[in-house]
Amino acid sequence: MREVRKRDDLPPHTAPSEALGMVLLCFGSTIFGSLAVMSGPVRLVSFSDDAVAAVIFFQCVLGIIALAVLHVRAYPLRSLVPRPSWRGTLAGIGLCLCCALVGMLVFWLAPHPSGSPLGDMVPAAHVSWYSILLMVLVDGSYGEIFLLAYLMRGLRRFGASTAIGITVLIRVLGHMYQGPACALAMALCGVVLGIYYHYRGRLFPVVLAHVVCYVVPYFYFYQSA
Repeated sequence: MREVRKRDDLPPHTAPSEALGMVLLCFGSTIFGSLAVMSGPVRLVSFSDDAVAAVIFFQCVLGIIALAVLHVRAYPLRSLVPRPSWRGTLAGIGLCLCCALVGMLVFWLAPHPSGSPLGDMVPAAHVSWYSILLMVLVDGSYGEIFLLAYLMRGLRRFGASTAIGITVLIRVLGHMYQGPACALAMALCGVVLGIYYHYRGRLFPVVLAHVVCYVVPYFYFYQSA
């Protein structure tokens, strides 16, 4: 009885056509830009406070549009809100450690090649720490809200493997510009986060893990460049 009540409290199932539309709205530009950089004719812009501010503004605009669309469709927006807690914080730290171990294993087996677009951008980076922190907070929340809380949960009727696989594919396509090793690490971390969210259903630990896993490399690479 508790299980039935728990499932009844879940947001409505998402139709494939609606899911595709939301993916194109929220992640289409990121995927297109990543593939364009990977293919060669497009180069990454220099990483600066202005570039970071533009990314934050763009994600906020897309997020507001996406939430407005969902509101019009009577979607329960409260289900997309991360709920902080001490237990969730501990779970997020645990997820972060798992993702860090996965990333270390991937880069040990397949070192990041020199001359990659991201590697070329790092030495020229001039970014303040508060810009990096704000960017990862926005990006982490944005990504997990629309990938897991909306998309993966909305596609649950197709099975956990399908729902998780679709979110992992979107993550990988959006990070192809960082090279195959980064894409592989992103895929494995996406599986870890997806499995956790499927079984636990708590969004805050996933958002926290995303933020920490991003902010530490940014501080290490860009502040030491």
